[in-house]
Amino acid sequence: MLFLKILAEYYYMSKALSYSNSIDIYIMKLSIVAGLNESKSTQDEVLKHFAELCEFLSSLYYDGIELSLLEPEKIDIEKINNIKDSYNFEISAIGTGSTYIRFGYSLGHHNELIREKGIQRINKYIDLAQKVQSKVIIGLIRGRFNFESSSKKEKNNIKSSLKECCRLAENNGVVLLFEPINRFEIDSYNTISDSINLIEEIGSKNLKLLIDSFHTYLEEDPGYIWDYLEEITQYVAHLHLADCTRRAPGTGHFDFKTFLNTFKKSAYDGFASIETIMKPSFEEVAKESSEYLRSIL
Repeated sequence: MLFLKILAEYYYMSKALSYSNSIDIYIMKLSIVAGLNESKSTQDEVLKHFAELCEFLSSLYYDGIELSLLEPEKIDIEKINNIKDSYNFEISAIGTGSTYIRFGYSLGHHNELIREKGIQRINKYIDLAQKVQSKVIIGLIRGRFNFESSSKKEKNNIKSSLKECCRLAENNGVVLLFEPINRFEIDSYNTISDSINLIEEIGSKNLKLLIDSFHTYLEEDPGYIWDYLEEITQYVAHLHLADCTRRAPGTGHFDFKTFLNTFKKSAYDGFASIETIMKPSFEEVAKESSEYLRSIL
């Protein structure tokens, strides 16, 4: 067992050296989504968990971590920064979906008070993002259409709320990442083209596009999407990676090589972040994803 461990470490070290010594090889920054359970844990527990994540992921040559948080105001920002900096890590993005899932706050809700609460929560995420030099994701927090409203009204509510979120983001120098999500999970802006139209309508330099391979697989025309991606890479500031089964990349039949090469050609300098069902375990998904993606980039 010791021999196998040493052999594995040598293998990864050799790969890392080959990456760093080959200036012609394009290296996309890699991160993975993880939570810190900040709502139910003590500060010491949160910090210990974050440090353990950074140590584990750095051993697999990840460049950062994407945090999925419910209450960002409970994060000890100074200590989180110290930990991530000690591993030369970045917080690639901050997920906000749990705000809708757990609290029910959304940017498109027919109730103005609930929309305001959603914007207030986004402001807390923006405050954290500004201090840890990260981005904030606008995904599930858009909400779902309510029978008391209409799709037209709720889309207008999303636009209005998003404009206010963009104003807050601009004031803090933070980028918001708008994510097209498939129709089975959300009712608005399911496709990349619809999302780009919204981004152009909002007209904020702090509003960028997040493209998720899983949602792309479900919503986009497979005969058209590859050419279309080449046309719109300038809008994209973050990627989510999951195979067509929503498991680790390489476990299904999504064409990650073509997908990622599209961004490679455009000199994309953002993160590709693993966002999957974490089975059989977070550790196995992180390891398998890193090995597979590094082999095709």
